[in-house]
Amino acid sequence: MNEQRQLPRWQVKREAKVWLPQRQEFSHCVIEDINLKGMCASFSKKLPQEQPVNFSLSLDDNFEFVKLEVNLPWIREENGRYVYGMFFNKILDADKDRIYQYITCHCSDQFKDRWWAV
Repeated sequence: MNEQRQLPRWQVKREAKVWLPQRQEFSHCVIEDINLKGMCASFSKKLPQEQPVNFSLSLDDNFEFVKLEVNLPWIREENGRYVYGMFFNKILDADKDRIYQYITCHCSDQFKDRWWAV
């Protein structure tokens, strides 16, 4: 398969708390990888099927939420979980900065090798 990403993804493998306004509920996911344009995340439940999907994501334990509107270009099932490829349609600059700060702080070993990609 040809790589279509404009930026490399940073391997995170971190559990995160998610607020789904469509369902008015909190859920949990595992962020597999992320960059400033999208991410791959796995959920135990299916996400709402409408496009685009709105949700808020907490990357850190301080529960500051990043608000996202995403398209879901692909989905697959793995080991009883739903894995989604996500492209960020709408994200505030402040939330991009939060993701960038998270990457530089928690993915420093990868960041050193890919400083040119951010």
